[in-house]
Amino acid sequence: MTNLLFPTDFSSSSTAALDWVRLFARKTGATITLLHVYQPMIPDTTLPTVGDPGFGLVASQEIEEISRQRLLQLEAELQAEGFSVRAEWRIGSVDDEILDAAKGLFADLIVMGRSDLNTFFDRLAGSAVSDVADEAVCPVLIVPITTEGQAVRPAQVHTIVYAMQPKTTQSVVSAQTDSLIDTFDAKLSVLTDDQLDNAHADLIVMQLYPEAGFLDKLLHPNRTARLVEKSTVPVLVYHREK
Repeated sequence: MTNLLFPTDFSSSSTAALDWVRLFARKTGATITLLHVYQPMIPDTTLPTVGDPGFGLVASQEIEEISRQRLLQLEAELQAEGFSVRAEWRIGSVDDEILDAAKGLFADLIVMGRSDLNTFFDRLAGSAVSDVADEAVCPVLIVPITTEGQAVRPAQVHTIVYAMQPKTTQSVVSAQTDSLIDTFDAKLSVLTDDQLDNAHADLIVMQLYPEAGFLDKLLHPNRTARLVEKSTVPVLVYHREK
């Protein structure tokens, strides 16, 4: 692992996931790329203007500058801790820019945090995490966060559970876990879907299989989305090309 991508919006969920970024970077020596995607406010021209029409533009510019400064500050903090870090600031759709950055950087891993999905806006953010996990060309680590903004589990990997599926072969399991076991000196258990709820692990690893079409989606709901929403254990998602 040489390139680790960490998208951050400076919320509590991304801050808590940062400990997992530190853990993987420290263990592998990977360079951390901090990515912030700024979505500018676009005024609705169909609505009547109230007050100074330039006020919204000024506010947007201030938010943009604040996000730039926070990104540089986080970069400096991690560099002071001894990590190899670079920062990238983008404008656009969050999930699209994350996926584009991962391709451009040849990222080996994307780390994202997600909060408890209790409100509409939480579910919207959770959907973005799930979308990245579905579409990324590299593995994605999804770290669950409590409502208080803390990581559910400490950033450590002593025990790994592989979520076995009917299509998964032993060679796939080995390819996706051998380096993790060596890097963290961890123990591996291979469990079926019905055993995951009682799993005692620091990390769950799974293979995401592309859906063949509408019928496949109907008969086999997206297991990644379910784990993203329900798991109290960080989930590392691998992909098979569509």
